[in-house]
This record gives sequence, structure tokens and C-alpha cells, in this order.
Amino acid sequence: MSRIGRMVAAIDPEPRTPEQGRGARELFHEIVATPGRTRRRVRWPVLVPVAALLAAAAVVSPAFVPRGAPSGIAPHPALAFLRSGDDWIVTVKDLYAEPGRFAAEFRARGLDIGLSIAPGSPSVVGHVTNGVFSEGARIEEELADCGVPADRCVVSFRVPAGFRGSARIWLARPARPGERYVSAGTADAAGELLHCVPFRGMTVDDVRAALARRDGSIEDFRVGERSERARRVPGSWFVEDAVPSDPGQVIVWARRGRVTLSPELTARVEKMEAGCPAASG
Repeated sequence: MSRIGRMVAAIDPEPRTPEQGRGARELFHEIVATPGRTRRRVRWPVLVPVAALLAAAAVVSPAFVPRGAPSGIAPHPALAFLRSGDDWIVTVKDLYAEPGRFAAEFRARGLDIGLSIAPGSPSVVGHVTNGVFSEGARIEEELADCGVPADRCVVSFRVPAGFRGSARIWLARPARPGERYVSAGTADAAGELLHCVPFRGMTVDDVRAALARRDGSIEDFRVGERSERARRVPGSWFVEDAVPSDPGQVIVWARRGRVTLSPELTARVEKMEAGCPAASG
């Protein structure tokens, strides 16, 4: 099994036992494909949702009011609801609101929907990264207009007006200073530090130099079959893959021997780099 894409625990700052013999992409596909008795998971079209996000739980709590706010003063709505035929178009007005505010506003319209929003890397900002739905429940991503960079993000969903099931969805938002990503695209996706840099198969020194030219750096490394953490590796080692960990940094999978890309990965990289200059970095 390919080691490309082993993202489990790469971004989660809490230490844990290294993943054994399984890539995070494979693990993710396994999780979302596992049938449940009454609930189903839906994989939304983002590149690399990370395990930390899949493990997150929506927190349903009373509506949040900022500390120190005068009595009787309610916060601005975190969601906007617009009727469109037989559906509601729900637009997220506050990407940084507490999950309890979203839950309360959905509940006020008779909708059992939980929304959790966490920091993500630029290529996944504005996109749903995971969803758990009751049987028959349907929610569609209507709009994710964040651009690159995502300094202004408009995200909306289409929810049937007669929605009677339950749903929990997770969304990526821009990271604030000091925040680590909870979900991330691949390091060469549009908007990411290594976009248009054919870094897989390059040496660690060459990738480090490419990052430095973009004011980025390597946080640390993952090595071996168990993706063990390493602070340093020889600069002559070869890079297998990389994932953004926080603004300006990536985590790199490296090995002593040369890297051979699978046909599937080669095709995906070629498609991603179709609009790139002949030489980048």
C-alpha cells in the first residue's frame, strides 16, 4: 500500500501513537464508507480532509452571547435564511461563531442541523469537509466563494424547507494568527505554499529552498512505514508528500530512497499543474 498521503496525526497538535500501515486517505475512505444503522456519512469534494476533523464532534449548546454584552442584547445572526422555492438557502454570516449559535438558529426554524467550523488551509476554506446525516436527509453545498486568498468568504447551503431528519456538517474557515489547521488540502493545491512546485521526488534541501522563496518552512517530518515524527532528516533525502500544518508551514513525508509516483497520483498532479508555468518554485 502506498505511503503517499499519510496524514493521520500530522496536523493534530496532540501526540498520539503513529498510524500503522495505513494512509489517511485510505482511512478516510474507510470511515465514510462504513454503513451505519440509521446515519450515513457523506464525503464532500475536498482534497485531503484530515483525521482530526473527522473525529470532531458538533457541540450543541445554548446560543452564545459575547461576555460583557449588556443584558438583553443578542449577537448578530450567524446564519441568514432565504427561501428559494421548496428550499432554504442558508448563508453563513459569521464563520467564527460558536457551534451553539448555529444550532440555536437552525433549531429556531425547526431544523435539527449542527454546524462546526474549524481552521483549514487555503484550498479547502469555505468547503464542507465532512457530514453525517440521518437516512433520507439532504443538504447540498450551494456556494463556496472564498477565492485565493480567502480574505472574504461566502458560504451557503441548500436545505429542503420540509427537512425532517438530522445532520451534522463540518466546514473549513480561514485560520487566525496562531491557529493550526484542522483540515487541509495537499501542499500543491491552488493557494497552498507549494502550488505549481513539483515537490514529490525533490530532495528535502530543494523543497526547503522552494518554501523559503515563498516565506514558508518545514515544521517537521514523517518517516518510515509508521510515519514516525522526526525533527530533522538529511537534506539529501527525497520528499514523498507534504501537507500544510499552519500558515507558512508544512509537514513533509521523506525517505532515503528515490520516490516513484503511482499512475493515479501522477495523473492527479498533472491535472493540478495544468495551468502552472513550465518552471515554478
